[in-house]
Amino acid sequence: MTSTAPRVLILTQEFDPTVDPVIQTLSARGAEVVRVDLSYFPRRLTFTTSDFDGRRRIMRHGDREVDLDRLTSVWYRRPTAFQFDPEMGEPERLFARKEAMQAIGGILRATDCLWVNRPDIDAVGELKPYQLELARRVGLRTPRTLLTNDPAEVAALVERSERPIVYKSQIGGVIHYPGAFPGGLLTAVVGDEIHEHLDRVGHTMCMFQEYVDKAYEVRLTVLGNTYFPVVIDSQRDDRTAVDWRGASGEVGSLPYGDYRPLPEDVVKKTQELLTELRAVYAAVDFIVTPEGEHVFLEVNPAGQFMWMQHDLGLDLGDHMAELLMRGGPFTRGEVTQIGY
Repeated sequence: MTSTAPRVLILTQEFDPTVDPVIQTLSARGAEVVRVDLSYFPRRLTFTTSDFDGRRRIMRHGDREVDLDRLTSVWYRRPTAFQFDPEMGEPERLFARKEAMQAIGGILRATDCLWVNRPDIDAVGELKPYQLELARRVGLRTPRTLLTNDPAEVAALVERSERPIVYKSQIGGVIHYPGAFPGGLLTAVVGDEIHEHLDRVGHTMCMFQEYVDKAYEVRLTVLGNTYFPVVIDSQRDDRTAVDWRGASGEVGSLPYGDYRPLPEDVVKKTQELLTELRAVYAAVDFIVTPEGEHVFLEVNPAGQFMWMQHDLGLDLGDHMAELLMRGGPFTRGEVTQIGY
């Protein structure tokens, strides 16, 4: 007899503690779960699609075979890159990588089930200038922003601005140095030192924004139509005043505030934004001004969330498991907000 249990494929790296509790919940509820990393391809992971002998689209890892046409859902978390034979020359590896990206990307894109989130949707959704433009279109306030690699533009902005200016990385500020732990660039207020280092702006695109006064901040985790808004009382601690990640590496040091549900108009506009981005899962950051206005900062379509489950007891893992077991198609609808 063919199993009717939900079939969930999770694509992520080998060490990903966010995934582990969700897998435990899925397994306890009877789901069939396969977890693999794309780095297993091509030596430990195979993909095949064929219509020579009936239509087949399968993935094999070890002794497990996954029928991609019978999946309930795919959770595309944080898989790492393909790993080819190290004895291959660089031109051959480049060719093999492009071939694999074309084929596997096409096979996965054609997999018709619930994706949280599909990689091509994530790739577009991560584009910060695009996010800001969409947020403005749906009526959310955003910080005034300058994106440029022209040092003269930055010098002119700093000279004429009556408000403090912050520098903010578009990709989270993580820099990987060979043989060392990744370093991070937190959002920082631009000081007089900018005049000495303006030439660095010419090395790449840089994002500068007006500093927005804060009463507190909100990290909103969206799982389908379920919203988990978490208040971060960032102004209570000097380490978190400009960027609340300044204390996130220390256990118990993140200054949470009491639960406050999002206003209905912010929920409505956020739903419109996520509809445009086609995101089933998202982590959304807001500043709340002393006047109570919510200012949109960014969407992270693959943001972390398990730390809030540990710190606040939010059942995020269970809700993610429920979403994956339900499958698709996903329809954006009435929102449920869950507190702590």
